[in-house]
Amino acid sequence: MRFAQPETLWWLLALPVFAWVLYYGAKRRHLFLQHLGDMTVLARTASRLPALQKPWVLGSLAGLPLVCAVFALSDPRYPTGRSYMPDGSLDVVMVLDVSKSMAAEDYGPKSRLDMARDIARHMLTELGGNRVGLVTYAGISFRQADLTTDFEALDFILKQWLSIDAVRVGGSDLKKAVETGLDVFDQEVEREKLMLIFSDGGTEHDSFAPALSKAAQHGVKIVALGLGHEHPSRIPLYDADKKFQGYLRADSGEGQVLTSRLNERALSQVASGDRGTYIRIERGQEWRRILRRQDVAGSMFIQDERKIYQPFLLVGLLAFAAQMVVKRI
Repeated sequence: MRFAQPETLWWLLALPVFAWVLYYGAKRRHLFLQHLGDMTVLARTASRLPALQKPWVLGSLAGLPLVCAVFALSDPRYPTGRSYMPDGSLDVVMVLDVSKSMAAEDYGPKSRLDMARDIARHMLTELGGNRVGLVTYAGISFRQADLTTDFEALDFILKQWLSIDAVRVGGSDLKKAVETGLDVFDQEVEREKLMLIFSDGGTEHDSFAPALSKAAQHGVKIVALGLGHEHPSRIPLYDADKKFQGYLRADSGEGQVLTSRLNERALSQVASGDRGTYIRIERGQEWRRILRRQDVAGSMFIQDERKIYQPFLLVGLLAFAAQMVVKRI
């Protein structure tokens, strides 16, 4: 438990003063009654429950409401075990590779692109209230969506439009994709900026130094998510009805079967800038907590808390009511 307004607890230091006032008042009352008449006569009109009229009982019932009020005003909170991303604190650009190699089925029945889609859609559920943009790329890159909080539209794009060769130019130009992703960010808005790259790395690339320099200049953190395996995987082909047609071959389908493997070197290079991170996506459910990793955006998540001032108010009200009843018994 923690107190959101801990400075209010300083009022507890006034309790000794309050206790002295009660003691002084009780003593003055006793002296006043002595002046009124014979104490043996007055005792006949005393409470039928004298134990409740003891000074320490009356003092406790008088002080407890004040103590409870101080604790309630200090806004006590208890952690729920959940966390959330604050609204309006983060801009995210997701850069997704849609080249042919992303069709390799390295995740059981799922392809690399299917896994990227699942991760991206899950992340949308954790980024509510923040802005997200989408970029797809193969031989060229394309801005699918500028920064927006319309997650229904983003989810529709990821679910319905994201497919192999959604960009009609073959290849895998990761360098250009990073540059396009950087252009999506609003540089005039003071927010944390995060670029998430979903790719198998493709082929070797030229130096990423200019793009990384621009990212550092604008405070953009780049996280590369590597999809695939180190060993070669064949690339299946399907028709419009999802029927298997064979594997991708060289020389317009007449040559040998082409394979693709995860290029961690390229992805590590693109994530080598300021605060950058490379993460290899394995099978299992660990990917569901990628955003919460400290080297991604974990430090921005806030622990969800439940306010628990109500019990203090209830105890205080009960003590106040008991005090009123005791005085009349």
